[in-house]
Amino acid sequence: MAEVLSEEEINQLITVINASPGMEKRPDKFSREQIKAVSYIHETFAILTTCSLSAHIRSRCDVHVSSIHQLTYDEFIRSLLTPDTLAVINMNPLGSAILEIDTEMTFTIIDRICGGRGDGSKIRHGFTDIEKSIMDNIIVHILGNLREAWNQVLDIHPQVKAIDTNPQSVRIVSPNETVILVTLETKIGETQGIMSICIPCPTIEPIMEKLSNWYWKKNPDNTPLSATEEPLEEKSEHIPKEDKIKKFRSFDYLNRVDPATLLNLFYNEHPQVIALVLSHMEADKAADILQNLTRDIASEVLRRIATMDKVRLDIASEIERILENKLSSEEENYSIVGGVDSAVKILNLTDHHSKMSIIDGIEKVFPELAEEIQKRTEMED
Repeated sequence: MAEVLSEEEINQLITVINASPGMEKRPDKFSREQIKAVSYIHETFAILTTCSLSAHIRSRCDVHVSSIHQLTYDEFIRSLLTPDTLAVINMNPLGSAILEIDTEMTFTIIDRICGGRGDGSKIRHGFTDIEKSIMDNIIVHILGNLREAWNQVLDIHPQVKAIDTNPQSVRIVSPNETVILVTLETKIGETQGIMSICIPCPTIEPIMEKLSNWYWKKNPDNTPLSATEEPLEEKSEHIPKEDKIKKFRSFDYLNRVDPATLLNLFYNEHPQVIALVLSHMEADKAADILQNLTRDIASEVLRRIATMDKVRLDIASEIERILENKLSSEEENYSIVGGVDSAVKILNLTDHHSKMSIIDGIEKVFPELAEEIQKRTEMED
């Protein structure tokens, strides 16, 4: 007959089970009032972001809070896909948080910013320098909305510390730390996706009591009493300065670059970015690039050129700056040597028999090159 455990032994067993790794019941660190306060703050953030993002990308957007949960930081990280847009935010004077924009939304925003219809791209890859720069600009504007929403409780100054695409490399707290995850359903045109804000407990802990008090002091219409305070100063720290925008030159310098170099430059770029650049180049130069792209990408790029919308000058200027820097970097890594002139100069220093023998050898494989070298050597003689 099986041994029957006493009540004391059962209680001891429950204690052991609750203390076992992976079986611990996570206590809620945030009260219902605090969660509701965070919800109200981010509902304001969603309204502000709907308006500002719609204006910034010139397309209808809708952002609203769909859920707020308490979970561990590790659970949040494991729920994300790679690549993803992850901005580590300094919530000064508080600690760190993460703003996450899923891949579908990221590529849709990039597409729209560069004059596309907002249908994203079927091509998925890690983000390029151009795509990171575009998203950095978008995130800076979003942080202005975050500051304004949180001003109901505390004047924060959110700033981007880093932008990453691999969730596993982003660590702002220990894996078992409790976080609040605000999930915002986002729609741009017909594309639906997710934006989320992850706020660790240590970040929000200094103002937990303030959140509770603020929630209870809210007016019946859910307008915080602090709304009558002085308005925020202009969010100049979140808006690019005009003097930092380099004068747009319509990518004219690319017309002088070898097509093979440009093809390498466009590797992995979003089709809408390629369409934007080619539409500014001379037609014959753009054709050289187009015919050397893969068939699927070439078709996609030409379709996008044909249906392209307006593009902001600061965006076009930033893309131009990045491409120019890439070209300069490539040139610095190579020395310019050789060429026909160099070959002729060396050849003319050899004796006549050697000269003719070498030219004959080249002619067997490269007759046109041999003819050009022969003409140059005769001109030098």
